[in-house]
Amino acid sequence: MSQVKLQSDNGAEAARLLRSLKRTQITIAFAYLYDSLMLFGYSAVGFVDVRVPLTVIALFALLVGAVHWAHSSGWSHRQKDPTLFLPQQLYAISVALGVALVAPQIGFQPFATLFAIGAFSFMAPNTRSLAICWAGASIGAVAVIFFVGPRLAMPTSSLAGQALTGGVVVGLLARCVWIATFFRKLQRRLGEKNKALKAAINRIEVLANRDELTGLPNRRSITKWLDEQIASCGRTSLALSVALVDIDHFKRINDAYGHLAGDRALQIFSEIASGAIRATDRIGRYGGEEFLVILTATTLHAAEASLERLRERLAGYDWTAIDPDLHVTITIGVTQYTPGEPVEELTRRADLALYLGKESGRDRIVLDPTLAARPTSQAA
Repeated sequence: MSQVKLQSDNGAEAARLLRSLKRTQITIAFAYLYDSLMLFGYSAVGFVDVRVPLTVIALFALLVGAVHWAHSSGWSHRQKDPTLFLPQQLYAISVALGVALVAPQIGFQPFATLFAIGAFSFMAPNTRSLAICWAGASIGAVAVIFFVGPRLAMPTSSLAGQALTGGVVVGLLARCVWIATFFRKLQRRLGEKNKALKAAINRIEVLANRDELTGLPNRRSITKWLDEQIASCGRTSLALSVALVDIDHFKRINDAYGHLAGDRALQIFSEIASGAIRATDRIGRYGGEEFLVILTATTLHAAEASLERLRERLAGYDWTAIDPDLHVTITIGVTQYTPGEPVEELTRRADLALYLGKESGRDRIVLDPTLAARPTSQAA
C-alpha cells in the first residue's frame, strides 16, 4: 500500500513539474518569437538581409521543438537537470552572438537578447551551470565586440530603426517585469508554505505534548515541566508540592459501563481538575487513570487544601448523563520537594502516599508520611 502511495506521489510530482516546465517554455517561446519579429522588422526596413531572421526563427523553433519533445516524452525527467537549463542557455547564447557577428549593424538587438537570456539564469539548477553560462556569454560577447569592433551599432539612423530599437528595449523590460512578477508569486507561495509549515509544526508540537483523549499535558510534557519547576526551586527556594491522583476502581467503570463511558469519565475529570487548580499549577496525564499535579510555591499542607477542593468537586459531580448509578471518586497522594533530591525519588514518595490512600479505603487525600509530621511552613 505504501509503495503504491509513493508511486502515486511521485507521479503527481512529475505531473506538476511537467506543467511548470510547459508554462515556462511557453513564456520563453514567446520571447524568442518576439526577438525574431524584431529581426523581421529590421529586415523589412533594410537593416539586415531577410535570411538573418529566417535563420534565427528556424533555430529557435528547433530549440523549442526539441525541448518540448524532451519534456513530453519524459526523456528530460531521466536527466540530472530535468529543466535542461544549461543546453538551452548555451544554445540561445550562441544564436544571439551569431546574429551579432553576421549583422553587427543591429548589434544592440542581439546583445539585448543576450541580457534577456542572462536574466533567466535564476532557473539554473546549480552554481556550476550558472558559472558555465556566465563564462560562455561573457567570453563570447567580449570576443564578438573585439572581432566586430566599430561595426557594432544601435540601429537608430532612421525613424523605423528607432521604433524597432525602442521595441527591443520594451521587450527586454517586459522580460524583466515577467521575472520580477514570477519572483513575487514565488515569494508569496513560499510565504504561504512557510505559514502552513509553521502551523503543521505547532500541531505536531501540540500532539507531541498533549494527551489525545483528555487534552492535558502527556507524561513527557508534565515531567519536563516538573524538571523545570525543580530547577526553579533551586534558584528561588520556593516550596513545591507534587501529587499523584488515581481514579478509584477505573477498571470497574470500563467493565460495567463500557470503554466509551471510561473515556468520558477521564475527560470530565480532566475538565474538573483543570478548573480546580490554580493557573500557576499544572496537571498532566501520567498514565492510564493516573494524573500528576504540580503545585508551585505550595507547601505540603497548603497543597492538601487545594487538592481537597478537587476531590470534593469530583465527588459532587452529577454523572447521570453517563449512567444514573455511576459515581466517580479519586485518591490522591501528596508530597513536597526536598531540595537536592532527584525527580524519581520525589514521584516515588508521592506514589507511596497514593498507595497508602488506596489501602486505607480510597476517596481521600494522603500526605507523604515522611513529611506530614513536620511543622507546617508557609509557602514563600
